[in-house]
Amino acid sequence: MPRPGIPDPFRMRARAEGYVARAVYKLKEIDEKYRLFREGIRVLDLGCSPGSWLQYIAARVGPRGLVLGVDAAELAIPVAPPLYFIQGEVGSLDLEMIAAISPGFEVVVSDLAPKTTGVREVDQQRSLELAWQALKLARRFLAPGGHFLVKIFAGPDLPLLAAAIQEGFRAFRQVKPAGSRPASRELYLLGLHRLAAPQQPRKVKGTGVKG
Repeated sequence: MPRPGIPDPFRMRARAEGYVARAVYKLKEIDEKYRLFREGIRVLDLGCSPGSWLQYIAARVGPRGLVLGVDAAELAIPVAPPLYFIQGEVGSLDLEMIAAISPGFEVVVSDLAPKTTGVREVDQQRSLELAWQALKLARRFLAPGGHFLVKIFAGPDLPLLAAAIQEGFRAFRQVKPAGSRPASRELYLLGLHRLAAPQQPRKVKGTGVKG
């Protein structure tokens, strides 16, 4: 965080460009490098409040796309198609409510973060739990070939989550965007091009011919 009296250039830029939070530039940097979004796709945005990621994604997918935001907190922006919003805790969401808006998504992003305690180990564990919940939702709703982006506070259990993402995607990256404060332990795990689930082998009926 900038020292007292020193302006935060990302916050100043967000205010000038009409975004409700500086966090938008983390997503923008990742998108410009990995091309997560395109016109007409469906995106699930977890931990979307106050709404800067929604603002950015909606502009990228355009009027033919769809963006569903989820957060326990209220938004600071108005919501109208192609934007939709469900208010609730990510761990107790009504999945049928999500499916009613869209049965699947081409991209799932998560900027979920716990209420920090100042105790590193506690905050890391809570962040990890939220990231696992985000991955669970991605496994449920993300289409084959789609992308998954999740924020995590780096800790000793991060490799387990990274391995779980890697096994489900063609490519995997760990990203620390410039918009993340240098002192912060947050980083983003990115799964690109989700692999299709292996098909179960079909049972072959007997021919009735004896050998």
